[in-house]
Amino acid sequence: MDPAVIRNMRSVLAFAVILLCGCATLPTTRSLLDEPIQVRVIDGAPAMQDGRTGFRKAFCAGMHSDGLVTGEDMSCDRWLWRFADEAEATGVGPLPAPQPEKLAIFLVTGAFSECVGEEARPFSAGAENLRSKGARVETIVVSGRSGSDHNAQQIADVLENARLHGGETTILIGFSKGALDILHFLVNFPERAGQVDAVVSIASPIFGSQLADMADLVYSNLLARLPYPTCPPGDGNIIRSLRTDMATQWLAENSLPGHVRYYSLASFTTREHVARGLVSSWRLLNRIDPRNDGQVIAADAVIPGATLLGYTNADHWGTATTIESVHIYLGARPDPAPFPLETLFATIVQFVSADLALRYGSTGNPARDMSAGN
Repeated sequence: MDPAVIRNMRSVLAFAVILLCGCATLPTTRSLLDEPIQVRVIDGAPAMQDGRTGFRKAFCAGMHSDGLVTGEDMSCDRWLWRFADEAEATGVGPLPAPQPEKLAIFLVTGAFSECVGEEARPFSAGAENLRSKGARVETIVVSGRSGSDHNAQQIADVLENARLHGGETTILIGFSKGALDILHFLVNFPERAGQVDAVVSIASPIFGSQLADMADLVYSNLLARLPYPTCPPGDGNIIRSLRTDMATQWLAENSLPGHVRYYSLASFTTREHVARGLVSSWRLLNRIDPRNDGQVIAADAVIPGATLLGYTNADHWGTATTIESVHIYLGARPDPAPFPLETLFATIVQFVSADLALRYGSTGNPARDMSAGN
């Protein structure tokens, strides 16, 4: 057998062993909160804005109105991590409810979403609920095994056919790699980007994922060749797009449109909230940074210059999907309580809509469309 093939097989087996073992010491909740997270930055990019206080208050209020929290407890610390550097909610008033008929929301799926099916669609129940109230809500199912430039074209095609108009507030929400695809869309298609008011990243590998760095050889030599009847191979650049060196280099070389407002929600959790299918990768990432969700390190999950919404106490899947409802074995967690995703989605839409209205008033974003020369 060719020596190169033998070396590749050994690398694949070694990586698999690491994933299966991953016997690092498990972090405690107290140790996770010892120091605030220092998110990654890009030279020359705007400073991150801290929106955690307002977002927490809106989320907790939503939990109460949805009957998920009772009594006087407004902390909701079970679902949103609280660090010492988060400001108190003094003087933070309630957020106005958005006008659904003036919203155009596009949810972009993540890596391998085609392979998993409908249960991997982000915020499906929350999207249906908002749609029933009159909002335009659409899920863009991008190629699950393609790179971000390929998927940027798919996003551009959808928005070209969407017939957006100035009276709508257009928000793109990207789950996992979906946010990277959105950022590439904004840069590659500036005319279409001129119609976008805000972008929200959810548990997204903005600076790439350390897992992709380790899995590049595994994917190219094994997984890329496996047949998946529900998700075509695409352009094969999925892992390349997720590598930390490639994602970081792209951010350094490309300025994001200034007329778009950016928001990021990161995630990390402890063992009792990690799905069985994510335990190995979660343990592996613990060797690098215990504040991870099984796929992404929280410090890598914030768009440069974005408003930080917070850190959910959930694993990667549980932050946006209900995959455990169908894939019972892989999705099982020691603590079976699901994250309140409908409330989370409603809060994201409410917070972003209110923030845009506060910044631009009733006339809307003055830079929208003008950025594309329209």
